[in-house]
Amino acid sequence: MVELWREEVIDRSWFVLKHLHEIAELVVIGGWGVYFWARKLRSRDVDVYVDQNNFYKLQEKLREEGFVIRRNPRLKKFEAVIHDVDVDIYTPFMCNLVIPCSDVFQEKWISDIEGFKVAFPEVLLLLKAQAAKERWQAEKGVKDRVDIISLLAFVDLKFELIQRLLKKYDPKRLLLSVILRTLRESRVEYKVLGLSYERDGTKLRKHIEKRLGTYTV
Repeated sequence: MVELWREEVIDRSWFVLKHLHEIAELVVIGGWGVYFWARKLRSRDVDVYVDQNNFYKLQEKLREEGFVIRRNPRLKKFEAVIHDVDVDIYTPFMCNLVIPCSDVFQEKWISDIEGFKVAFPEVLLLLKAQAAKERWQAEKGVKDRVDIISLLAFVDLKFELIQRLLKKYDPKRLLLSVILRTLRESRVEYKVLGLSYERDGTKLRKHIEKRLGTYTV
């Protein structure tokens, strides 16, 4: 397995995530969320869900440290750059993600992993599909696809929950098509994980198509 980002970039991102975790109670999503479950690639960015009370706590503490959390109304999220690490913060009232922050808190789709609160892997799968759909051709799109494969290949997913989430949040099956497209078209993404499409990818694709349906674009 080969990391996509430089070691110092990853270490800095991990330091920032741990620091935010010390400041306030948050739920890890994004690349670090996938890492907690699959233990494969780490992330250079930090993405979290935070409830309103903990957001204010986070905002106040970071302000004291000289960091500013900025509101991004167009993308419905809060953003900060902390020690050169991009941090995206989603709250119940500022969230453009396909599975809203408020739903994750309400449904308790959260696990405790080594003291960190992390969104369920089934939730992360849909969030990663959304990210991959929006930036398929971008550099980060490769990482999104690697994370999708990591969740499907290395995590014991509950397919009944995935079906429920798809039914509620993906009625047009657009995210499902991204997941299946990732399994069909990825090549270098498998290699990054120490897998091969011919040996591992085709088997994984058939398994997931059988469990989630054979929807094609």
